[in-house]
Amino acid sequence: MSAGRGAKSAGRIGRFVRGLRTTLVGLAVVAAGWELLHLALRTPAVPSPAEALGALFGRLGPELPAHLGASLARILAATAAQVAFGGALGIALGASRRVAAVLGPAVSVLYPVPKIAFLPVFMITLGIGEASKVLFVVTVAAFQTIVALRDGVAEIPPNLRLAARSLGLGRGGTVRHLMLPALAPRLFTAARLGIGVGLSALFFAENYATRHGIGYLIMNSFAMADYRAMYAGIVALSLLALALFAALDAAERGVCPWLRAGHAPGDRA
Repeated sequence: MSAGRGAKSAGRIGRFVRGLRTTLVGLAVVAAGWELLHLALRTPAVPSPAEALGALFGRLGPELPAHLGASLARILAATAAQVAFGGALGIALGASRRVAAVLGPAVSVLYPVPKIAFLPVFMITLGIGEASKVLFVVTVAAFQTIVALRDGVAEIPPNLRLAARSLGLGRGGTVRHLMLPALAPRLFTAARLGIGVGLSALFFAENYATRHGIGYLIMNSFAMADYRAMYAGIVALSLLALALFAALDAAERGVCPWLRAGHAPGDRA
């Protein structure tokens, strides 16, 4: 038993080291390209990575936590809401012909529409407070989850659904014991896509009626021609996204351990 625990611990450490190495290599490549661009253009509009990091951890240090905290709270609230809402609606669309007949056409029409265009609508109808910002991000990101879960339900093998009915599982039991485990990886993928799209939407939303948020910091620095602070804000937003993605990866490893084993739930090991 102790040997098994040691092997699992070594495996976790190995995955962490490989992931960290991949991240560091990616950051090094981006930083090298950024430095080359700075040297080639030689303009204050493109400061070096060292100058941006100096601004990030220097003069922006006292105000940065407030900006990061505001953006983090908004994106976490929006992600939780869009995963819950989009996941429930996506499963309903995939599992119920009636729901698909009523709401499916609306989803198909709205999905390709650039939801960023709805920002003025949210400002007019919901005001310019926190609720409109969060709901705007939810609306932009939720369609990723809706479509991913809808298509995921359609890909569940019919024999598994038949087996669930044969075991006496009703609709709720089938969702709980079959659909949710089968769709969990898609849900995490949708959450990742939602965070990427949501942060882009949040950047726009944080440019009105607020003085806190990374989007506000970046655009206010741009307006003041403070390019070092502008790039520092971009770095901060990127690090926030990386941290959120790392947290999702860790949660997925805990919720979907079969992915590491290379087989799906229900498959034979």
